Amino acid sequence: RNIDDFGGLAHQMPKLATGFMLAGLASLGLPGLVNFVGEFTIFVGAFSTYKVLTIIGVSGIIFTAVYILRTLGTILFGPRREEWDHLEDLKGVEMVPLVVLGAAIILGGFFPFGLMDLINNGVGALIAQIGSIQIGGIF
Repeated sequence: RNIDDFGGLAHQMPKLATGFMLAGLASLGLPGLVNFVGEFTIFVGAFSTYKVLTIIGVSGIIFTAVYILRTLGTILFGPRREEWDHLEDLKGVEMVPLVVLGAAIILGGFFPFGLMDLINNGVGALIAQIGSIQIGGIF
């Protein structure tokens, strides 16, 4: 289906819309949500060596923000469509994935250090084995 075929689902399904909005905002790398930590770390680490490429990468966030916010706006808050009136919001056990993933998105944003330590241990061992790599002679 096309994104434009949806609309007004926040009114029809507010719990699902909350989860969808939280995931969308996390995809933007919004501070306080889990993806911010990774994006920020990558851009800060890359900037000292690859200034131009880092600036290009950061500018890509603007395009991502436009696309994600447009999608969220259309699907959740666009004109309500009668063909979706039969849909029901999440109930009971259907809320479990929403709550678990929502909590992971928020807690990972505010307390990223446990996850970062886990990742750093694995990456450190990998880097020790590989050494430095040149990609196609570009860098």
